[in-house]
Amino acid sequence: MTGSDVTSSTHMVDAERLLTLLGRVAARLQVLTTYAEADPEELLDDEVRLGHLKYTFQTALEACIDAAQHVVADRGLGTPTSNADAFRLLARSGLVEPSLAASMAGSVGFRNVLVHGYAEVDDRLVIEHLAHLVDLRAYVQAMTALLDD
Repeated sequence: MTGSDVTSSTHMVDAERLLTLLGRVAARLQVLTTYAEADPEELLDDEVRLGHLKYTFQTALEACIDAAQHVVADRGLGTPTSNADAFRLLARSGLVEPSLAASMAGSVGFRNVLVHGYAEVDDRLVIEHLAHLVDLRAYVQAMTALLDD
């Protein structure tokens, strides 16, 4: 192993893991995009599709959180005090834009509502979150760019 190999391997210990997580988000984004194109009223009337939408959001956001935690730990950016803080640490280090980090940190709260308050989730709020897929796409792009470092 050359010196540059050592540097790059300590810089991104598990690129395969990050790619897997980002691939999971990208796959969920395809499904979410389909829901975003659907009639919101039809979604609200279809409990099965609505349940799938919630689960798809949950798993997409969990993969985003896992990717953030992975990069923060791998690059020694500090110890996040919460999942939302992991996104803030990425911004503080210049790896993602602060506005994107703020949006992703906010998505942790949405994920928590989906996971811990599933029965009380406002279904209209879930559908409104479909308008924010651009942030998930931007996050995948920003994290993918780290693999080129």
